[in-house]
Formats: sequence, C-alpha cells, structure tokens
Amino acid sequence: MPQAVKDWAATRPGSAPTYIPSPNAEEFILATRNGPPIERRLLIIMGNRGSGKTSCAVAAIVTLASRIREENPSALPLVCAVVRDSWVNLERTTMQTIREFERRGLPMEWLDQDRQAITADGGTPLIHWHFFGMDRPADADKYQGFTCGVLWLEEVAAAADLSAGIPAAAFGLGIASLRQPGVPKRCLVTMNPPDEDAWILKVEELIDEYELPNFIVKRWDMPKDEKEQHFRRLAHRARSETEREAWSEAADEYDAYLRSSEAALNAIGRTDLAARLVGGEIGEVRVGEPVVPNFTRSMHVVPQLAVVGHGPILRFWDGGGSPSTVIAQALGDDGRGGLNILASHTSLNTSMEQHIKNWVIPTMADLGLLPSSPSRRRDGTADAYSVGAPRRRQFEFRDIGDPSMQWEGATTKSENASGNVIYELLGGTLEPGPVDWDSRREALSSGFYRPGTADRARFILLDKRYNKTLIAALGGRFRYPRREASNQITMTIEAAKRASGPLYSGVPDALAYGLSVLYPAAEWVRQVTRRPVPRPPRPRSWVGA
Repeated sequence: MPQAVKDWAATRPGSAPTYIPSPNAEEFILATRNGPPIERRLLIIMGNRGSGKTSCAVAAIVTLASRIREENPSALPLVCAVVRDSWVNLERTTMQTIREFERRGLPMEWLDQDRQAITADGGTPLIHWHFFGMDRPADADKYQGFTCGVLWLEEVAAAADLSAGIPAAAFGLGIASLRQPGVPKRCLVTMNPPDEDAWILKVEELIDEYELPNFIVKRWDMPKDEKEQHFRRLAHRARSETEREAWSEAADEYDAYLRSSEAALNAIGRTDLAARLVGGEIGEVRVGEPVVPNFTRSMHVVPQLAVVGHGPILRFWDGGGSPSTVIAQALGDDGRGGLNILASHTSLNTSMEQHIKNWVIPTMADLGLLPSSPSRRRDGTADAYSVGAPRRRQFEFRDIGDPSMQWEGATTKSENASGNVIYELLGGTLEPGPVDWDSRREALSSGFYRPGTADRARFILLDKRYNKTLIAALGGRFRYPRREASNQITMTIEAAKRASGPLYSGVPDALAYGLSVLYPAAEWVRQVTRRPVPRPPRPRSWVGA
C-alpha cells in the first residue's frame, strides 16, 4: 500500500483506505508531506478535467496534517486556505470533492454557512479549512490579517467563458499569509493546462530563477490517460473477480468520458477547450468569440519554414500607434501553391519608422532577405532587390496594407504617412487593401479554411519561431466581445480591437489586408463551386446495373 494512503488512513485508526492515487498524484502527495520543516514548497499539479487533481490535493493536505500530529501536535490544527475563482465554482466542484471524502470516512464539521470546516480525530482538530471565492480581484483583500500553513489554489487558469481564473494578487497575498508557526509551509496549485502566457507559468519560472534558499518549486504534468491506465493496473492486481470488474469498468467509463467530451467540444468549434480540458495541453484561452474560429495550431503551425526558390516576398501592414507587419511568401508560379507566414510582429506605442528599423529590417536579415542594392524600374519604383552573398537570388517584394497609411497630406515628421516611410526605408510602394471589414474578415476565414496542396496540411502555414503573437491572436486572443446578459456578439473590427488590444489585433488585421487582396474569399468560392462533381464509377457487370 502506498505510504500516502497509509498516512491518510492513519487519520482515523482502524479505517480502511478508500483512495489510491495515480503515480503523479502520489508523488504530489508525498512532496506535500515530506521535506524539512523550514522548507517552503510551491507544488503544482496540472492535468485534464477528471484526472484526480482535486482528490490528490485533499489527500495531500490530510497527510501533511498526519505528519504534524506525529512531530508537533501542539501546532494543530493545520490551517488551510482553499481558493477558487468564484464562490459558486468552489461550492459546486472543489467542496463537492471534499464532501465525497467525507462520505468515504473523512470526518468534517462544517461551520459558518459552509465557509469553514474542521477535520478532527477523536476530538483533536487536525485541519481547519477556510474557503475563499475570488469573485473580484479585490477579494484578495480577504487575506488581510489571515495566517495559514497551506494555501491551495484550485484552477488558477481561466477556462474561457466557463471560469475567470484566480487573479495573480491572490497568489502573492496568499504566499504572504503562509506564516502559521510550527508547520511546513505549502502552496498547492491544482489546475487544468492554462494559456501559454498564464501568470502561474511565469511565476513558476521567476521563482526558479531567484534560486531562493528553502523555497522549492515543482510541477507535475499528468498525461490525459494516467487515470485510465492507473485503473487498469489496479484491475490487473485485483484479488477478486468483482474487484477486477469494478476497476475495469471505472477505466472504461473514464475513457468514454474523455472521448465524448472531446467530440462534443470539437463539434461546437471549441478546439481550444478540447485541447486544454480534455487533451491536457497548454494552449490558448478563448474569451468571447474568436474572429478566426477555423484556425488550429496542429494544422496551421509548423516548427520551421524557409524561404523557397524565387517566390515573391510579401509584406502586409497595419498602421496606427502600434504598427504591425507580417512577412510571408507565396508559393507556386501564380501564388496558389500556398502561403508561408515567415514572421510577424507588433511594435506597441512605436512609430512606423522605429518599427521598421528595430524589427522589420533585422528580421529580413535573419530570413536572408536583406536587400543589398535596389533595382529601380523605369517608373521609379524599387520593389525588386538582389540579395547579397551567399544568396544571390532575385526577390520581388510586394507591400499591402491599411489604405489610411497612404495619406499624402502629412506636413510633419510625426504625421508622415506610414506608406511614405515604407518607401523611404524599404523602397516598397504600398498597395492599399480594402476599407470594409467584411472583405478582410471573409478572406481571413476562407484563407484558414483552404486545404493544402501536395504535402501541405493547409494552404496557410505559420513558422512557430517568429509568429508567437500571431498564433496566439488567431488561436482566440483576437476576438469579438460577447455580452454576458444577452449572449450577443458585436462583430465589428472596432469592437474586436477594443476587446483584443493592439498587441493581438494588429498582426491579424495586417494579415487580413494582404489576404483580401491576394486571396479574396469570393474568388475562392467561385473556384470551389466550379469544380466538377465526381461521378460514381460505371458498373462493370450486369449485376451492378
């Protein structure tokens, strides 16, 4: 029997263990219990829904209390703060798991309208539970003057419209509340995989970088099938046929739960939730309605793309106070062989001139596209360049962007039209994209819907190395706002930019200008509708006639 289970059973002498943790859960439990008394530990366990994270946290807290009872009983009860994004979610999920442990024999006395509870053994209090719902960021002030030995943060990451997540302030103030004397200090985090930019992942990295003495940070990532495989191992070790059938049925039921949940979420277009809540993958969080719902990382993002042959190099632009650029290459003689997004970037609160000097030119150099000498045409334009050694290929450059960037009425440097700056610094002539949002929106949608050719999964592919912001934007950060009361979506570019902010709206809008000129949605629809409908093969014998 695992030591962690023995510790839990020991909280009630003579009781039988009713919880057997999976491998990662058991390591998490033991890491919570063990270690020098002076050592503080931030322990994170991450996995998909239903993987047993909440149960192992409850068992971990109980085993820690059993250690304190053995080593320093005068420090009891262990004070534990249980924190979730809202009181409703705390009551419906986390507290229900604790009540399940209560039904299995864990003694619980609920107090203060269930906002506190006591776990006792024979009249000796072991754990004093305090439950906090962070319905508003200001609710972190509930920690004022509070002292605890364990801070348990449940589901710190937002789950789109399902939950808002726990604010970072709740973590910071909660850590400051870990000051109960005589007990090992623990911060336990149980969560579904978050957004790749979630604050908890940054905190984890920053604390590691500080190399603080007596402060340990550890994370466990649970595979999505860990619980199922754990049940099957228990079935294999079962001592009776009845026990074996019970564990096998539990494994089958959990596998069916994962499959049905994934299918349902994918069917409604929530691939982001399917990847995170079912697949157990760190990904993007969609709040509101994504502008490009048919974008998927698995199909549209590749580890690396290279400049191919002599295909035209495209630069798509969006102006304003935070200019954005997308550098791409069209494949094939007519550009219909696919579109490779090589790099993209938004420079926040920067002029177009500085954006070009600080990002566009260095990035073009990294890609091997830095022009060595312009080749001007008779009409005075200079959009063909010869590339210096070791590459001596001819590339044709084409610049497409926001038509407002072509304003020629500028009289000062600060008002200088961005299109003129592009010409001065890069020699490119800006080609205006459409003003109306519908044309750009439809081009974005159809562009990421188009199938690939030959060995390409999709028509548009993005290089993972140089398109982090664009990938996050297309994955759901570029979104329309949704009104909670009426569930109404405002599908205008102005609303999308307000909801998304300049960082996540600039690069996809720049891409939309380019796609709407090169690959308009109406043209692609005409191509699809003109394709001949395949006829069934003719029967080869009178039997099939």
